[in-house]
Amino acid sequence: MTTGPPLRRIVGFALPLTVASLFQQVYLLVDSVVVGRYVGVDGLAAVGASGPLFYLLNAMFIGLGTAFTIRLAHLRGAGQDRQRRDVVVALAAVTVCWTLGCVLLVTVLAEPVLALMGITGALAEQCARFIGVLSLGFPGIFGSAAVSAYLRGLGNSRAAMWVQACGNLLNIGLALLFVGGLGLGIAGAALATAVAASVATVVGVAAAARAYPLPRGRPTRRAVRGEFVDAVRLGAPLATQHVILAVGIMVLVWIIEPYGEVVMAAFTVVSRVEAFSAILFLSFSGAVTTFAAQNLGAGHVERARQGLLRTLGLTVGLTVLVSALVLLARGPVAALFTDDPTTRRVTGQYLMIIFPFLSLYTVMVVLHGYLNGARRTTAPLICTIVAFALVQVPFAYVLSRPFGIEAVMWAVVASWSTGLAYSIFCLRHVLTPRRAPARGHPPTPVEVRSSP
Repeated sequence: MTTGPPLRRIVGFALPLTVASLFQQVYLLVDSVVVGRYVGVDGLAAVGASGPLFYLLNAMFIGLGTAFTIRLAHLRGAGQDRQRRDVVVALAAVTVCWTLGCVLLVTVLAEPVLALMGITGALAEQCARFIGVLSLGFPGIFGSAAVSAYLRGLGNSRAAMWVQACGNLLNIGLALLFVGGLGLGIAGAALATAVAASVATVVGVAAAARAYPLPRGRPTRRAVRGEFVDAVRLGAPLATQHVILAVGIMVLVWIIEPYGEVVMAAFTVVSRVEAFSAILFLSFSGAVTTFAAQNLGAGHVERARQGLLRTLGLTVGLTVLVSALVLLARGPVAALFTDDPTTRRVTGQYLMIIFPFLSLYTVMVVLHGYLNGARRTTAPLICTIVAFALVQVPFAYVLSRPFGIEAVMWAVVASWSTGLAYSIFCLRHVLTPRRAPARGHPPTPVEVRSSP
């Protein structure tokens, strides 16, 4: 569990997460290519414009799910398996309530939110159609995310990989069938996601139940309530962080929208390429979270630190390679999505500006992984507020008027630079143990000094 060389353990966590994320991003890329080719630039713009609203709902739940992952990893590191039953019941209750709430919110607020983003007319109709059909798959989408959080918390990122891969591969096939074969448009793309996620959830629940039977006994209402409260307390900063990101992206869409559907389509393409390129580093961030949580839960503070330092060295080297590949292939990548020359030109320009600075983002997200594993989930939240809400969005809004769309691109670099500086500042305080815990609260694992 916590034995073996730190970097080897982290890589062992990260590789399955990377493969799972790779499948997910391949699906998103294929989905965008299919929509761009069969529906056109307007369909690609609709998917990009509706993306922030879905990201808001999905990412908030992932934030809560990460709290359960951290909790399960701490229990596993401390050898306290009996409490796992209570955590599972609390996770299931949160998933059901979240799903019902999101279906209601999308039904009532989708069109008003799109209007606030400046999305009107035919584009708004396509966005509303896409989100409406996608909401049919919310039970599967959030259910598969919950199963993945559970398996990662138990250290079995390989099983989580197969659950996600199952859904993503099916999603690719169904998108080609529904959009390309049956001509269902962007509604077909949403329907493919809904069906594939539902199948993945069923497969994942069956696999998790078989691999990890719950401890015997009935969960008590008090224990489940305690796990729920702890998850909300720990996950609220993570969820809020994603809320700020999602709202900020909505504002960016509002800033970009006056430039037309062509630029909006380029924005969609770049977001897909950026997400695809960040797969490996986000996976390492998640692996560091699990590794740090398990080792800090067992009191192995120095081991957790060594894992962080070695992971940073590896990921920076990989970032240089990924950045070079994307920059060299930026022309063919843009051409893959669309034949429109203006969209391709703007896409290539966007990639040329931000990818030389990708290492700033890489180091920042790995540091966030350690902070989350150390139960300091508020630090990444404040980092997001400072870097994204107080730097990137205002930077893009103010400077886009005199300098045009390039200011929106350079705002990304400004955000990464600010976020990294703040993350390093926070990490220094986390790695320095506190003198004494607060009254009435036991010391958290990170507050325990390592042996001299």
